[in-house]
This record gives sequence, C-alpha cells and structure tokens, in this order.
Amino acid sequence: MRRLIAFVTLIAVVGFPLGALAKDVIYKVDGGKLKGDILRESRSSVTIKTLGGTVTVPRNEIARVEHDGDLLKAYEAHKAKAEKRPSAGRWFAFGSWCQRQGLYPEAIDCFHATLALDPDHAEARWELGYRRLRGEWVTTNEYFEAKGFVRYEGRWVTPGEKSNLESGLVEVDGEWVRAEDVEEESVAVVRKPKRSRERSVPASSSKPRSSGSTRSRDDEKPAIDPAERWKPENGGAPLGGQEGAPLSEEEREAQLEANKQQGGWAIAYSSKYYDFYSNGDLSEVKSWAATMDKMCEEYITIFKYEGELNRPFPILLYGTQQEFMSKTNNGPGVGGFYDGRKIVAYHGKKGGGHGTLATLFHEGTHQFQGLVMGRNLWRAKIWLVEGLAVFFEASEVQGKRLKTGAIPKDRLAHVKRAMNGGQFVPLKTLIRMEQAQFGALHYAHAWSLIYFLVNGTKGGKKRFIEYWNQVKAGHPDQVALFEELFDRPLDEIEAGWKDYVRAM
Repeated sequence: MRRLIAFVTLIAVVGFPLGALAKDVIYKVDGGKLKGDILRESRSSVTIKTLGGTVTVPRNEIARVEHDGDLLKAYEAHKAKAEKRPSAGRWFAFGSWCQRQGLYPEAIDCFHATLALDPDHAEARWELGYRRLRGEWVTTNEYFEAKGFVRYEGRWVTPGEKSNLESGLVEVDGEWVRAEDVEEESVAVVRKPKRSRERSVPASSSKPRSSGSTRSRDDEKPAIDPAERWKPENGGAPLGGQEGAPLSEEEREAQLEANKQQGGWAIAYSSKYYDFYSNGDLSEVKSWAATMDKMCEEYITIFKYEGELNRPFPILLYGTQQEFMSKTNNGPGVGGFYDGRKIVAYHGKKGGGHGTLATLFHEGTHQFQGLVMGRNLWRAKIWLVEGLAVFFEASEVQGKRLKTGAIPKDRLAHVKRAMNGGQFVPLKTLIRMEQAQFGALHYAHAWSLIYFLVNGTKGGKKRFIEYWNQVKAGHPDQVALFEELFDRPLDEIEAGWKDYVRAM
C-alpha cells in the first residue's frame, strides 16, 4: 500500500509542471478569472498580461488578486496535508479544491489517488467519468454502449434516432419531420397559423395561489398561446432576440426613442444590457436596471453563455397590475412573462418573495435558458425550466454581486402545505409532466426538488449540472437520464426529498 501511495503521489507531483501554477490571478466580481502576469497596479485598475493579450481591469470589477506564488503555496500546503495523513476523503477534498482553482490536471491526479485508497469512492468515480452498470463501475462509453446507444455528431443517441438524423429529419415535440418543413413553417406568414409544434416558456405565475383557491388555470395563461409565442409573426425569437449586428450608441438611442413613441410609454431608459419601457416610477426603473445588469453578468457565468450580447434586451413595465392585465389579457395570477424576445411585468409589487424584482429575476432566467439552449428549450421538461427560474427568482443583491440560492419562504410554505394536505405531487409524476399539466402548485415542487438535489444530496450539485448540460444538448430521454444520473430508485429519492423539505 505504501508503494502505491508513493506512486500516486509521484503522479500528482509530476502530472503538471508546478511552475505553470505560479501565475497571477485576478478574480472578478462577476465570477470570471484572468490568469497571467500583472504588469501594473494602481488605486483604480490592474493590468494583467494573459495568453489572450493585455487587459486592464477597473478595481470596482475586482473581487481579489492573487500574486505570483500564492496559488503555488496553497497547492503545496494542501498536498502536504494529503500526503501526511493519506485517506480517500483527504485526496478527494484536495482534488475538489484543485477543481475550484482551475487546476484540472492536478484534480484528476487527486481523484485517481482517491480510488487507489477506495476503489468504490462514488464521487471520485463520477468526476473521472465512470458510471455504475449492474453493480460495476464502467466508463461513460461502455455505459452507453451497453445501453444500446450509438454516437452521432458527438452525442449518444438510439440507433433509430441516428437513422432519422442521417436521413435529414429533426425531432420536434416527439415527432420526426423534415428539416425543410420546419424552416418553411418558421418563416411562413399565414392568416390563420396552425398550432406550432414549438414550445416556449409559459407566462410564469409569480404569485402562487393558496391551496384553497378555486381560480381557474385559465387566469394564468397569456393572451397568445405559449406554444405560439416563438413564431416570428408573433414577435418571438428563439435565441432571446440577439440576432443582428451590434448597435452604435446613436442607433440604440434612436431605437429606444422610436419604441417609446410607438408603444406610448412614459419612460424609456437604457442600462448596459437592457432597454426599459415603463409607465411607472423612474427611480424604480433605474434601481431595477442596475440590478438586472448585475443579474445578466452573473447569469453569463452561471449559464456559461459564450455568445455575444449584440442587442439590448427589452423589458416592458406597466404602471400597475390593472394596466398589465388590461394590456396583456392576463389574469391576476400572472406576475410577468418572457415571450422569447422581451420580458413583460409591472410596477407595484412591493416586498415579499414575489416583488417586481423577483419576477424580473425569474423571467431573466428564462431569457438565458433561451440563449444557451436554443430550440432544445422546447424539449426540456417543464419542471426543470420553471424550477430553475424559481431557484433564481429568490436571488439577493449583496454589494456588487447577486447572491443566488436563497430560500423563497412562500414557495417553501406552499410545498409544505401540499405535503401536509395530501396534495404532494410524486417525483415520478413531476419529472414527466408536460407544460399543459403544469400549474401554480408545481412551481414550488420543482424549486424544492432542485434545491434538494443541489444542497441536500452528496455530490448532487455536480450531478444536477451534468443533467442540465445533457438536457441543454438535447438528450432524447430526460426521465431515463434523471434515473441514471441520480443513481437511486425514484421512491428513495422522493423520500429523501420530502424529509429534507420538512426539515427546512
């Protein structure tokens, strides 16, 4: 065993040249990192030379700076602890620390060291790409091959799906159709459009009903059927309205004024990423605009959006709930919605978990889901789409950052009432639900499930991220994917979920 540990330790030492670790690092408040050599520092900015060029970062965008050698010293200290008292837990913790620092080759070596001491360490196996199949650990390729999947353009699909894809077909809402038919349908302008196969994010209920309410779900539907919102003739755009070249300052100002006049808005106000049109209080608009810019920069990191934000995102804010209901034909159960191009809400929702800002966070989440998922957003299960939006709607502003993951107390109370009152939705039902079945009660369920998976299970956050990434890439069977990734019987997961929520 000692020889094995010595060998693994040697791998960890030589697996990556330690001199490469000795780099200056700027940690930005938006979660980004710049690695290189710091050339100049002043009270107002720091200039760093990176592989991509020389960058000057204002001080107000910097969370902290690590100078040459700081990371190396921390690495050596962690390594010494793992070597002094070797255990699977210490090597895995060391590997997780390396991951957080961006030291991925070192992290891999640490996870191999973990397995040398505990070959059945589930989290280390997971990090190295293994999956459990019939009680044995196998590689990802072996797992999918044993399940009968085949590779097509970098992803795993069934043989039937591969045959359809090679024939030029595309899958839309479970149907395989010719790609040219979808394109023709998306650009055709007809007097009475047929019901689109495409699915968009629904108008979100930002004000959940009490369990005793008898209000019809029709009150929560937008004037245009959600399935029609993405269609070009209804103003929708599946990628968040980012088509087109960037606007100059003059062009953006002219567009802002033209839209203000055309829409009859009292206020038109631009922030870094958004154009606000409002019939409410200007001071509220300015405050929300500054916060939404922080949200946007935080979401760029969280959702790993790599595109360019060429155009400002429109946000329409009616002066009151009554005006919102009158102009959009929505009922009192709707706090706002995102239609694939713009966010629509209203002033006057004060405080609590579902103020106007929470609605903007919720619909802003849908905006980024559309940006990163594209057409695969239509295929994603509704519990994931809305559960994530509720997860982020409870975000809180702390200085220059947006802190995510806060508990929305009203949503928590809602799901607890459902559990205690016999209205709890079983896990096997929730993860299979379609958009048409999804009502106000299910928002709280979806949020609490995600919160439990991320915070209440060992390694659950990494597994959830993997689930999200595969759904984003268009995984063909999201229910099977859920069962595979979380690697437990659904009734066992459900029992843990209930216990966790009751204890919150």
